[in-house]
This record gives sequence, structure tokens and C-alpha cells, in this order.
Amino acid sequence: MKAGWKFVCGLFCLLVASATAAAEPANPEHVDYVQDIKPILSRRCYSCHGALKQKSDLRLDTAALALKGGQSGPAIVAGQSAESLLIEAVTGEGGVAKMPPEGDPLTAEQIAKLKAWIDQGAKAPVEAIPQDPARHWSYQAPVRPAVPAAQNAGWVRNPIDAFIAAEHERRKLVPSPEASKQTLLRRVYLDLIGLPPTRAEMQAFLADTSADAYDRVVDRLLDSPHYGERWGRHWMDVWRYSDWDGHGAEVRESQPHIWRWRDWIIQSLNADKPYSEMIVEMLAGDELAPDNPDVVRATGFLVRNWYKFNRNVWIDFSIEHTSKAFLGTTMNCARCHDHMYDPISQQEYYKFRAFFEPHDIRTDRVPGQADTTKDGLVQVYDANPAAPTFVFARGDEKNPDKDHPVSAALPGVLAKAELPLASIPLPATAYYPGLRPHAQAEALNQARSEVEKSKAGRQDALAKVELAKKKLADFAATQATAAAATAPAVPATPLFADEFAAAKPELWTLGAGQWEYAGGKLLQKDPRDAITQALSVRTHPADFIARFRFKTTGGKVYKSVGLSFDAFEDRDFWAAYLSATGKLSVFRRVNGQDQYPADANRNYPVELNREYELQVAVRGLLLNVSVNGKLEFVYKLTGDRRKDGRIALWTYDATAEFLRAQVEEMPASYAMYEKAGDAPVPVSEADLKLAVVQAEQSQALAEKTLATAEAALTWTVNRIAADQANYANPPAPQAKDLSLIAGGAERKHAFLLAEQNLLAAEHKLSTARALPNPADDKTKKAVADAEAAVAAATKARDAAREALAQPSEAYTRFGPVYPQTTSGRRLALARWIADRNNPLTARVAINHMWLRHFATPLVPTVFDFGLNGKPPTHPELLDWLAVELMEPSTTSPGGSLGATGPWRMKHIHRLIVTSMTYRQQSSAAPTIEPNRQIDPDNIALWRMNVRRMEAEIIRDSTLYVAGKLDNTMSGAELDENTGMTATRRSVYFRNSKEKKMTFLDLFDRPNVVECYRRSESVVPQQALAMANSPLSLAQARVLAKSLSAEAGATTDAATSEKFITIAFEQILCRPPTAAERSECQTFLVEQAGRFANPTTLTQFKTGTPSSVPAASDPQQRARENLVHVLLNHNDFLTVR
Repeated sequence: MKAGWKFVCGLFCLLVASATAAAEPANPEHVDYVQDIKPILSRRCYSCHGALKQKSDLRLDTAALALKGGQSGPAIVAGQSAESLLIEAVTGEGGVAKMPPEGDPLTAEQIAKLKAWIDQGAKAPVEAIPQDPARHWSYQAPVRPAVPAAQNAGWVRNPIDAFIAAEHERRKLVPSPEASKQTLLRRVYLDLIGLPPTRAEMQAFLADTSADAYDRVVDRLLDSPHYGERWGRHWMDVWRYSDWDGHGAEVRESQPHIWRWRDWIIQSLNADKPYSEMIVEMLAGDELAPDNPDVVRATGFLVRNWYKFNRNVWIDFSIEHTSKAFLGTTMNCARCHDHMYDPISQQEYYKFRAFFEPHDIRTDRVPGQADTTKDGLVQVYDANPAAPTFVFARGDEKNPDKDHPVSAALPGVLAKAELPLASIPLPATAYYPGLRPHAQAEALNQARSEVEKSKAGRQDALAKVELAKKKLADFAATQATAAAATAPAVPATPLFADEFAAAKPELWTLGAGQWEYAGGKLLQKDPRDAITQALSVRTHPADFIARFRFKTTGGKVYKSVGLSFDAFEDRDFWAAYLSATGKLSVFRRVNGQDQYPADANRNYPVELNREYELQVAVRGLLLNVSVNGKLEFVYKLTGDRRKDGRIALWTYDATAEFLRAQVEEMPASYAMYEKAGDAPVPVSEADLKLAVVQAEQSQALAEKTLATAEAALTWTVNRIAADQANYANPPAPQAKDLSLIAGGAERKHAFLLAEQNLLAAEHKLSTARALPNPADDKTKKAVADAEAAVAAATKARDAAREALAQPSEAYTRFGPVYPQTTSGRRLALARWIADRNNPLTARVAINHMWLRHFATPLVPTVFDFGLNGKPPTHPELLDWLAVELMEPSTTSPGGSLGATGPWRMKHIHRLIVTSMTYRQQSSAAPTIEPNRQIDPDNIALWRMNVRRMEAEIIRDSTLYVAGKLDNTMSGAELDENTGMTATRRSVYFRNSKEKKMTFLDLFDRPNVVECYRRSESVVPQQALAMANSPLSLAQARVLAKSLSAEAGATTDAATSEKFITIAFEQILCRPPTAAERSECQTFLVEQAGRFANPTTLTQFKTGTPSSVPAASDPQQRARENLVHVLLNHNDFLTVR
């Protein structure tokens, strides 16, 4: 072993090895450094001994540096692997700790290659020493390069063209001709507003021969509100916009009401708000303008990262996507260890995390809606401004280094100096939203509304008391009049009545079963599957009333208890019964056979051990059956004229308790009913007296409710006064006195509310005690529960009375009160990101804009501008545009808006779309075919790139060309399931991980997890979606109808030709070619013929559901088909 080899302990500290082989293979015959050795060192050594980090001053990123060695001398001795420190380290020979110290070692095969390479002389090609990572191009602030002088000066319209032309000349490329006016107008419309031009707009442009015609179109499009919707969707991709997601009503990701951030994006773009300001508002709007909801809603950028199940995941998202979206930096790669490629350490990752550590989310009330679950302003704020940040060992949140908290700071490679960090005092309306005028006004209006509502409730209660008293008085007068008019000389008595106190053989003959008199009841204890009856000894008259009270106590299945009449022994009778299966029925037994008429039963809930009174009233063949005093069933008896018979009480498959039975002759004045609904609810004087008592109790409760509401109004007024005094700056002198008044008003309200609750509990107890059947288990429970509620309410009232006697300045605020200061960390970070000297921000923004105009970015790795990313294809153009964004120097040709200020994106859009680079045709002309050999991938932009419309633009354009697109802007997200029938723009529909429009999904909608650059797939389902979706089918029919109205409904060739022409112009923004016109004429004729004779067609069993039915006229149906075909045309779905 070589003594003093200091670098050994740190060598390969981050190596990740594959499985160790069992035996070392023979050395290879020849080992190549580039193919065999450098990949091993690159993947497994550079992180500790490369350009980013050099433990013990050892670098292994070139063979020369490895031979040179570090503090302990050369790591490699050429030709002598046994003497090389590198081999000792990886094998652990000679007492050296085997490398790497953590994880698996190198495989035997890898070690064998290292040994063989050294023994063969450690030969390697001469390599340039890698550049200092800090000197990487993207870490240098952009400087405006000189605009090159192009030889093809006539082609150059602005500096963009000069840079592109210079590249063309360097590579011997010839630019493509300018696109046709139709192609160019459609391209720029779709690029800037996401909608195609109308026929009128196309015709006006074609007719305008002025030199600035195109520039004026560009200005008009940039001024259109649709510009914000179009480019808002682009930036929503980059910024990961997602509506809330979760399971059912449970929010798991993002937040409800985040659509306000979406509206902010669209409105900010339409206003041409500087990109730098947008960054600051998104990252720190709550610190920049904390009491301005139009700014604070921008923090939806951070709200979107919210994740219910793990705050660390949430903060990691904020770090990752802040750095990717604005800085083109993969900061997340340094969470568990130092960055593998960029000069960012794990320590610096957590220092960057500290900017976000204090923040949380909240939802504030918005004017007009107190319930934040229905609507609200969701935002971030610093919940804990002094929150510490700890480094997680190996990124494991279970192993934070709490002994060494880190402070907020930027990665050293990006920051030339420390950011000044200072906490920011917040205005009272920011940390206490209840102080906002709309919140106070709504609280006051609500309190006043409750007073008016309580006054109306009191009047209603008074009216009910008067009505109850009147009913009682009317009843008493009616009873007295009836008694005087109909009083018999001898009081009427029942034919017989029995309380079942003892056996009365003169009244009943007890049949089979287990009958027993006990406790004032007649018990039947045998639940046999047969009628077990107690038959009356006496007969009843033809017209009679019989009633009996009972409880069903058990049984097996049916548990039926009933009353028979017209009974002759047990072979012939009529019967009514209640079954615990939930049924009230009537049946007849004739010669021992039971007959169940289909219309002689109804559902009726029956509970065991509950008391019921069943009454049977018969006059002639009309039967009225009542339960507990209420007429429930009316039935016309069938058969011969009835004869006097006997009454029987019986059970079937049941045990029962009979409590009372009575039979009386029906008086002539007794009211019988043909329909159950005609019967009045029976009432007694006791019922009416109870109703008066309960109405008076309700009146007392209404009076107390009004007093409570008036106290709440007083409390609200006093709270507002105290709040305004306490939260003034400085607090008003009378703040303490007003707080005492507010506190007293709150406690008075609490006392009155406690009294109100006590009255309500007492009312409920009174009602429970008045229930029928006081011995019933349910009644007993209701009474017990009500008594417990009264006891609890009494205790609460007594506590409120004690509190009322204790003066205090404490009072409840109108909602939560948050910290009075914010850390200022995010504002400092945001301002640094948006600073002119930041080397990345403007470049990243330009790259995203360029990508969405040309379908290819200037920097291919759109979210990685670091050492592992790809270099820019046009570095000078990128830097010129980046500086032009920050420090505009030009006015676009013919641009009415011009260069209006720093960081304004419309200026860049105007430069791009007015450049000749953008205006080139996308199909290569034969004269420039050699370009394909020189630059087959069109990196130098010698022609315009062709691309498919994005998913949203396909849907929106389909609606737009049919004249059905709803241009309403902003508002809460729309149900994604209505996307095929609702006609708003796609940007307003719900889009989240789980809740997404299927149609958009088929055409590569943005992935809400990460979408810095959309994917573009070509799959059969896309063609099927356009051909069969309800959207395209319905809009084809709508559009065909409007075009027919314009072209005419006749079927002559001239009319058909006009229809074909305007259909092409409306949908494809171009006229048909001669071949297309001829083909379409033939199609219309043949298709109309098919529809005229549909028997020759094969009809689908199921068709696409459509809100617009197909035309019945064969000619119009053919036109609908043609329009449908054009909506599926490649020229409709493609931007050329």
C-alpha cells in the first residue's frame, strides 16, 4: 500500500455498482479507453472526482488528469496495475478501505477492464480538459450580440431573419419562398389566438394589397382577448396548471377555486403584463401586494403543488417546477445528493427549499359568498415565517439534520452575492381577512337578515297560537251544540267492552293456543302457523264499530294480528289485520278457504312491542279500517248480503298482548268514507289543548330567537367598531373600551343563545312527553333523550350566565387571523429570478415561445439548460431575443404597439410572426431540394415546420367554424364530461390527473404532472374520435345547414359548386382545387342517391348520439357528410 494516500476515503463516494461477479474473468485482450474505461469513470466517478467536485484534488474526467493524480500522487501507474492506487481503492487490497464506501462495489468485470487498460499502458486519446462548470454558457448573463450582416439582405425583415440568414449562408442553405397569403393568415391566427380566420377575414386580407396588411393583422390578433386564452393555455402547460383532484369530494392535489389563477394568466397576457412581473406575482403575490386579490390569485402557481398526504412532496414540487419553469434547471436532482452534472450541491438544494419553507395555503372569502367551499380566493401565505429548514440525509425526510438548520440562499453558481432577506409587515386586511369591507358588510347584512327573519318567525308563531286557540274554542262550541241537539234520554253504551283485567267467559270463547290473563292483558303465547282466536259469545249487528288495542310481541315470519267479523265459527268470516312484515290487509274465508283480493292490502310499517289500535267500521258492504285513530283503508266487501255474526280477536304466526276490545252499534250519524283521503284527522279536546300549549311554547322560543338575533346584530356592530380600532395603524385610543363592549356583547349573545337552546330543548321534551303510548320503548327513549338535552342546555345556560358576569376585552373575530408578517423570502427569490442579470430566466422564456411558434425549440432540452442539457441550436439568436425581451430596442414593422417596455411578450411574438423565417412556406420547393440533404431535420429553419393542432385547438376550431363557439371568458371550471355538448373554449374545462375530457386526452392534452413540451402521437383512435365523436357530427350538421342557407338548397351544379367552395373556405381556409371540386361534386350526387334509397345501405345498430339530428332530405344529408369529411381533412387538423 502506498502510504499517505489521502484521497482514498473519498474516492467514488457516490458510485452505484451492479451485482458483484463470483469470479474475476480473464483480462480482455484489448481494452479501449473511450469505449470501455471512460463510461465506467463517467457514470461512477465524476460526481466526486470530476469537474464539479475534486475530492483530495483528484480528477478522473480525463486520462491525463488521472495520471497526474491528486494530493497523494498519481492514481494510475501506466503498465503497472498492481502499483496503481486506483486498483487498490476499488479492490480494497493492501489494507485500503474498499471503494465505494457505500453501496455495492465495482463488478469483477469492471475491475478487470481497469487493470487490463492500465497494464496495456493506460493509453488514451488527448482530451481537452473539461470546462469549469461555472463557465457553462447558460450560467453567463446574456449579452446582446451584434446583428449579422446577411448577404441576402432583401430577405431580412428584422434581426431574427439576420441570424437565421447567417446560418443559411454558413451551411449553404436557401430559404423557402414566403407562404401563400391563405396559409400565412391561417397559421398566424392559429398561433396567436388558437382559432382559424373566418371567410370574411380571409377575403379582406386577400383583398388588402397594402404593404402593412399583414402587420396590422398581427396587431389586431395580439389585441384580441383570444390571444390570452391561446397563450394562456401554453403557459398553463409550462406552469403545470391543474384543477383540483381527489377521491369523491376529498381534495388530494391542487385546490378548488384555482381557476382564478387561470383567469389571472389569461388576463395578464391580454394586458401584456411584463413577464418579470408575472413571475414575481406567481411566486410572491401575497408578499408583493397582500391586500390585492387580483395579484394574490397569481400564487395559484404554488397552490397547484399542494399535496394532501405529504408536505415534503408538496415543497419538493415547488422547488422542482420553480427551477424548471423559470430557470431551466433540474434542481430536484440535488435533493438526495449533489447534482450529478450541474454545480449544485445537496446543501444548496435545501437552502433553496428554505425560500418555500414558511408557506402554506388558505382560502379567503370573496364578495358575495361566505362559504369558501362554494367559492373563494385560494392563495399561499407564510404560515410560519420563521420556519427552519433541515437537510434530509440522502433525501430521506425521516432523517433531518436538526442540529444544523440552513438559511435561504441561492446556488453559488447562479448568485454573485447573497440575497437581502427581510421580513415584511403585512397590512391588517391581509393577515386578518375578516377586516375587509366586504366581509364586515356581509356580516352586518347577515345579522340584519337574521333579525328580520326572526321577526317574521315571531309573527308566524303568534298567528299559530291564535289559530290553536280558535280551534279549541270552535271545538268546544261544536261539542256543546251537538250534545244539546242529540243527547239521548239514556246514555249510549257499547254492546260489550273488555279491559281484560280477568277472564270473562260470558264474553269470549278462547280457542286453541296458549291464552293467559296477566297484568290487565290477555296474552296469546303460541306463534303457531294457524289462526288462534278469541271468539265473542255475543253477535254484533250488521252495522257496527269494533276496535281493539294490542301489541305484537313476537313470531317467526308473518307475525299477524287481526280482527274478524261476520264470523261463523272459524270457517266463514271477513278479517282485517296488521302484519309485522309491513302490511295492512283485508281477506275473506269461505268454507274454510281464504280469499285475498288483489286490491285489499297496502304497506303499513308495524313494529314489535309497540301499541296499536285497530278499528273496523262496517256499514252495509262498506268497510273502513283505521289504525291509531287515522283512516288508512277503505274497501267494498263482496258476496251476498251480510248477516249478523260474531267478532274474533286472533293471531297468526304471532304472540300478542290484547289490551282492550270494544264493540258498539254504528249510529246513523256516524260518518263513513268512500276514500281514505276524505277522512278528517281525528281530534280530541285534549289534543287541541296540547296544541295550544305547544304553540305558546313555540311563541316563547320565537321571542327568544328574536332577542338572540338582535343581540347578534349588536355584537356584530360592536365587533366591527372594535376591529377598526384595534387594527388601525396605530391602534385607536378607544380600542380597549371598544373591545370590552364587543366582548360584553358577545357574551350577552352567548347567554341569550344558551337560553334559546334551553327553551328549544324544553319544547322538545314537552312534545316527547305528549306522544301516545308512553310505555312504548321508542317514546321512553325520546323522553330520556329530551331530558338529557334539557340538562345539558341548562348547564350551558348557567355557564353562559357566569361568563356574562366577567368583563373581558376578548372577542371573536370575523374569521381566522394569520401571522402579521411574512418572511419576504419568496419575494426576494422572485425578484432575483426576474432580474435582468439572471442568466437563465429570459432565455428559458424565449425558448418556450419559440417552441410554440416553430414546433421546435432553440434549446432542445426545454427544462434543462444545465451541463447535461443540449446546447442551443442558434445561441446568438437565443441571446439576442433574451436581451430583446428584457431590454427592447426595436419596433416591429408596422406595429402599432411597438416596443412598449421591458419583459413584454407581445413584442417578441410580433417580432417572430413578422419575420421572414416564420413566413416561409412549410413545403420545400423543388429549387431548394438540396436543403434536405444538408439539413434534413430543418435545424437551420430553411422552411417552416408543419405540426398538428393541439387538442384544445381541434375542439375549439370545430365549434368555431360551425359558428357555435361560446366566447364567454373566465369563471369556474366546467365539467369535463360536458365537453362534447357545451360550447365554451377548452381552456375553461376541468383538467386534472383524473378529471379530464376524453376527446382532448386522445389528442395529447397536457400532462398536468409535467408538460414543458407536449408529446404528439399519431394513433388510430384520433381518426375515430374525429369521425365518430358527437362534437364533429353535430357541428358538421350545424355548419352544413348554415352553408346551405348561403349557397342555396337547389341541387344544380352551380349551387353545389358554391356550397363546395364556401365549405372549403370556411373549414380549410382555402378554395378547393379543380380535382377536389370534381371529386366533391361526384360525392354529393352519389351520396344523395344512397340516402334517397336507404334500403341499399347497412344501418348501424347503434349510432353516435348527437344533439343535432341528421337531415331528412337526402341532398342535405349528403352535404352534412361532405362537411363532416372536411372536418376530418388533414388540412383542417394541421398548421402549415
